[in-house]
Amino acid sequence: MKNIILVGIMGCGKTTISKLLSEKLNMPVIDMDEYLEKKYQLTIPEMFDISEDYFRDRESEACLDMAQLDGYIISTGGGVVKRKENRDILKQAGTVFYIDRPLDNIVSDVETAHRPLLKDGPQKLYQLYDERHDLYLDSCHYHVDNDGTLDDIVNKIVEDIK
Repeated sequence: MKNIILVGIMGCGKTTISKLLSEKLNMPVIDMDEYLEKKYQLTIPEMFDISEDYFRDRESEACLDMAQLDGYIISTGGGVVKRKENRDILKQAGTVFYIDRPLDNIVSDVETAHRPLLKDGPQKLYQLYDERHDLYLDSCHYHVDNDGTLDDIVNKIVEDIK
């Protein structure tokens, strides 16, 4: 089976949905941020402290690594779509789903202390969404609204990959 790749803004549900898909489809999951932290022995905030470009370069390398895989569920970082090369690589590496969740739901759920780009407050989330929404659409094969139950979303994704 091809890779299933989840993209979307931070807090949209990629990590949770990837774990549920893994259970349902018996496929392994790779969380790109966890992969980066393990590979480079730095946390995401530490990479951002070096520079955002430093982090984005590592993220692009991870996209190339992920493209070598087959049969995985890949949960990406929220900004992976900022580079066209990443969008193109991911589209070729599997079936890409854009998980689109209402921003008000994200703001009420997300712990901003562990999100480097949100350290200045939730208004940054709205700005990021405006900047990235079209990039997510450009990167995906399927656009999935995360405004129902998690089971509904997982079942929709499973239906779409058949």
